Amino acid sequence: MPKVDEEPTLTQLLTELSNGWNSYWLTKKTSADNSIHDLVLTEIPKVLKSWAGPNSKLKFQGSDGQGNLVRTPWVATFNLDITSSATKGFYPVYLFRDNMKEMVLEIGFGSTQFEEVYGTGKKFFDELQKAVLVMQNSSSHLLEVLDKPIRARISLKPTVLNGSSDFKLKSYEMCSIYSLHYSLDKLPSENDLKYDYMQILKLYDSMANSVVLPSEEEYVLEQTESPKVIDFTEVEDFIPVTKKKRDSNSSNGQTSNRRYSKASQKIGNLGEEFIYNYERKILLEGNRPDLAEQVIWHANFPPNRTPGWDITSYDLNGVKRLIEVKSSTGKNISSVVLTSKEWKMAQEAANAEFYYIYLVSTVLSKPKIQILKNPKEWVSSGKLNIQSDAYLLELTN
Repeated sequence: MPKVDEEPTLTQLLTELSNGWNSYWLTKKTSADNSIHDLVLTEIPKVLKSWAGPNSKLKFQGSDGQGNLVRTPWVATFNLDITSSATKGFYPVYLFRDNMKEMVLEIGFGSTQFEEVYGTGKKFFDELQKAVLVMQNSSSHLLEVLDKPIRARISLKPTVLNGSSDFKLKSYEMCSIYSLHYSLDKLPSENDLKYDYMQILKLYDSMANSVVLPSEEEYVLEQTESPKVIDFTEVEDFIPVTKKKRDSNSSNGQTSNRRYSKASQKIGNLGEEFIYNYERKILLEGNRPDLAEQVIWHANFPPNRTPGWDITSYDLNGVKRLIEVKSSTGKNISSVVLTSKEWKMAQEAANAEFYYIYLVSTVLSKPKIQILKNPKEWVSSGKLNIQSDAYLLELTN
């Protein structure tokens, strides 16, 4: 046991976790009163944070489940330019075998981003395996940042957590890009554990800052087709939600444009295509095939590709709708970016009453549409705020 007032080491914490987890897991429910819960959520992340030192881009998080206990815990480190959540992006994470006798430190994908697109069947594992191979091939040159002893120990194979009958564990196994393996019965010294972690963090930083490494979201989206307009598509009028207080560990909600620009463009295109098909479906079902034929997806309309909105449509009475589409893979959209032309068109007296922003969330699975009519009025009445997010410095005179 550590001396009084002496912080426990990672070696000590991992040993305690290994010895106590199975008894805790039998309770089936997470408990803030259990010391194992505190180890995973607080104590181990605290050690990693102390090792990494001051770095506003890093977030340290452990989990033993959400209400129900997961089969094995995990402790991750997120670069906020890549992700702030275990469901997306890629990140270093400590994972444990189901017998709690073995552990891996891996850089791996968040599996949920693949599950949302491909479900939990064979397609999920096929596409995940492709993504891992592409990431390994694209980043293999970055392994040079590692010291030779670590390079020799790095595994490119799926990790083994004995998850053959557990989808989550199996998906964690397949998500591994690079990994180091340990026996919890014979852990290396504290200095060696720290050395390994800092080396993996160094590799992660190189991957996060690479200008040639494709975005992992691009791998997720590579084979994605436009979502189909279905009868149970959820549509509702826009209702603003109360802004949550920002987590001190979270980013400002913005991610690297360099890393996500291609993926964002594809997400935007999928959303526009979905709304184009949705508008036509509504008009056809309303016995207005004449108006359905007049719906324009401007990206595919050479005479007028950029009018300041994405889709020109109509209601059943023939009143024009100028629709700007904003899409997200997530469940919530807290802000959108409008170009200067889009905002100008939204404010024009002749357009304002007919200008709509369609917010399409969960665009890759079961899209939900929120319809914001007349954004100028929302801003003028003080119900929504708009602000300049960037300035263009022209280098000519």
